[in-house]
Amino acid sequence: MRGNVVVLAALMLAGCATQPAKEQVGSSFNLNQHRQVLTPESSGGAGEIQPYQLAATESFRMPVAVRDADPLLPSEYAKRSLAATTVCVNVILDAQGRVERSTPLLAHSACGAGSDAANVGLLQAALTATSGWLFEPAAVCHYAAGVQAPSNGDCTKAARIEVVPVTLPYAFTFEVVEGRAVVRREDSLH
Repeated sequence: MRGNVVVLAALMLAGCATQPAKEQVGSSFNLNQHRQVLTPESSGGAGEIQPYQLAATESFRMPVAVRDADPLLPSEYAKRSLAATTVCVNVILDAQGRVERSTPLLAHSACGAGSDAANVGLLQAALTATSGWLFEPAAVCHYAAGVQAPSNGDCTKAARIEVVPVTLPYAFTFEVVEGRAVVRREDSLH
């Protein structure tokens, strides 16, 4: 639990890496695009989230989803009415754009439903779906001295492209309305 609090604090202070939103969950979310790197911890395996610090001759290219199917509503929820219930996960990508792991994000104010035992199936559906995702990797684009880096993440004129790991927070809102299952995704939490 302490690790989740540290991760949440880092997210709230520094922002989070995102991709363009497919569907907004609600007005409490903000789609500002910020960069974060996952750095290995000395204790092995776990990592801590720290923001990228870019020089004037560097820009950041967001990861692009290659495979990112939304989670499915678990069958035990389909036979009943379900009010909009949001659960959140951190998707941690390695430098090759593969999901290293997905972890519950419980402490964010929009994500509290994930800690409710009644919603364990929804959280597991989100974790299972995101663990199979694949991305074109994020990158830091390095430009020659004196060249102003573009702000749009276009690396075509970069002198060097460095692929990097990132952490991406996602919120999934599950709902059953008049017997119809709906899953909405938000790609950034702030």
